[in-house]
Amino acid sequence: MSEKQLHAVVGAAGATGQRVVAHLLEAGCRVRALTRDGRPVGHPNAELSTVDARDPVALVAATDGAAVIHHCAMPPIGRWQQDFAPLTDAVIVAAEATGARVVYADDTWMYGRVSGPMTPDLPYRPVGPLGVLRAWLAERLEHAAATGRIRLSIVRAGELYGPGVRSMIAGNVFDGVGPTSQALWFGSPDLPITPTYIDDFARTVATVGRQDTADCAVWHVPSPEPTTGRQFVRLVAEHADRRASVTAVRTWHLRALGSVVPLARKGVELLYQFEQPFVIDGTATRRAFDLSPTPYSVGVQESLSCP
Repeated sequence: MSEKQLHAVVGAAGATGQRVVAHLLEAGCRVRALTRDGRPVGHPNAELSTVDARDPVALVAATDGAAVIHHCAMPPIGRWQQDFAPLTDAVIVAAEATGARVVYADDTWMYGRVSGPMTPDLPYRPVGPLGVLRAWLAERLEHAAATGRIRLSIVRAGELYGPGVRSMIAGNVFDGVGPTSQALWFGSPDLPITPTYIDDFARTVATVGRQDTADCAVWHVPSPEPTTGRQFVRLVAEHADRRASVTAVRTWHLRALGSVVPLARKGVELLYQFEQPFVIDGTATRRAFDLSPTPYSVGVQESLSCP
């Protein structure tokens, strides 16, 4: 693929989208950054376009000429049911109209309960409504690829951490490290886990968009060797030159809190991932695209260094 072909990034103002734009520009690509409100994405060399990506007609116009559409849009979790399906359907329509490949920035919630490393060939066995939604969205994209409407690359990450990230571990760990503070860890802090650094996710999305030639493929972001929640918190505390103990938040805690805090009710159905090994196997991606993960020590230091 010519590096000067146009890459359109849907959700370019988000934590992942901004970094995808940066990696594409660094690789010499022409990039169109699509946002709903026209806000700057921090990269003056990107073409800015304001569009409601839920509107398929508007998105077709906004992605005209694109060779790749990067689907990095991430609605607030409280609006997933309302917004995610229209967004994804509009991306499919735009890709079919323009002939662009779709690269979908995804997670692992559709795999459900597992006992070992998550590989790209795992069946979808989601737990809870949000996992079912993510499985359904992936299946809609895969069906469009299977019927020849689009070409598709799905890139899946584990639980994210890094600057600008809002996740089950990011704020609770990095905000919880202090002289007398306790870092919250959802689930068991002693099970193996491979947190995904946000820049590794974005770099993989951008690289796959530039290099993948498969009609339909699923790629997992490469990770360092597994750590544990307790070890990860200790690493953050060491780099922050502070102390932190770990408080485990179990399912019953969230269920009790969910009676008064709606967001906690949603968190209950996600907690299962932290009560089992949460290990992402990105071996195939590493080999196919020569990608190496950021060491936890580097990702943690960069996360602490950013405001």
